[in-house]
Amino acid sequence: MLDLLAQTIVQALGFGVAAINIARPDGSLEVVSVAGDEEARTMLLGTSSSAEVWDQILEVSEPWGRLRFADHSNEAANLELLSWVPDIVPDSAEDAWHPEDALFAPLTAQDGSRLGILSVDLPHDGLLPSQATRNALEAFAISTALAIEHATLRSRAESSERLLRHLAKHDSLTGVGNRSMLFERLQHAASARPERRSLLAVAFIDVDDFKTINDRYTHDVGDRILQAVAQRIRAVVRPHDTVVRWGGDEFLVLLEHLENEVAGLDVVQRILTAVAEPIRLGEREFAVTASLGVTFCHGVDHVDADELVGRADSAMYRAKDFGRNAFAVFDSVEGAAI
Repeated sequence: MLDLLAQTIVQALGFGVAAINIARPDGSLEVVSVAGDEEARTMLLGTSSSAEVWDQILEVSEPWGRLRFADHSNEAANLELLSWVPDIVPDSAEDAWHPEDALFAPLTAQDGSRLGILSVDLPHDGLLPSQATRNALEAFAISTALAIEHATLRSRAESSERLLRHLAKHDSLTGVGNRSMLFERLQHAASARPERRSLLAVAFIDVDDFKTINDRYTHDVGDRILQAVAQRIRAVVRPHDTVVRWGGDEFLVLLEHLENEVAGLDVVQRILTAVAEPIRLGEREFAVTASLGVTFCHGVDHVDADELVGRADSAMYRAKDFGRNAFAVFDSVEGAAI
């Protein structure tokens, strides 16, 4: 859109160059679009100038309505703001355009904040622009500002929407998924055609003696340990596996597309090993372990999601009975954890 506006300004208003600068979050202004002279485009596109420099040049420039004109004879305005000056011979006529002249249109949002600056150069007739041309340039400046503001608002809206979608499916403390994500993934697995359904597993992970850590070292330490545990789990599972925080010190992992149960148990063992590595927080080192229960099934059309979680939870408690830092598998035939 900005490229189109710059090209239209060049073609419709008779300028050799039109450049659009956009204000960045740090206050600087970056040239994001240049139309017209190819040399100018090569030298200007992507360059940045500080807000302070622009404030100074606009302040000492002559107001032309909404525009600002920096006359080459104005020493206060003779700043090397841009890295390009047109290679033309100055004309001695009073109304001639000088190569060191500059014409700018500040681009502002509806709330008055700066969006950027539109600049033009090299009028085709070699003369200072007429009042009609200035009025037209002001109109283009308003259109450019609206385009930038609209794009900014749309970008912010899209970012907010992405953030809300992310928050709706992720745990705010650890960054892994939440219950909503798990049930979504299970629903997706259930919707697969029967011939495409593969072996999957749900692993229920509980951090051993986590309450003791919270009570003895504060909840802040407990939160940091949960974050470390979540990162370790995510680091050792396969890329397409789903890691979620079920609540408190409990995590679940959905393992899909397993070749066999051995492959699933290999991931389970990697999780236990990773969690058991000492966690260092500042000067202190914490020995953390987990108990894990896992249940397997082919597809989930005949098994309720809550039932799968319940089976894995039951197996996890059997693992704790084994002495913790261990895993147990739910036996779907016998209905018991082994």
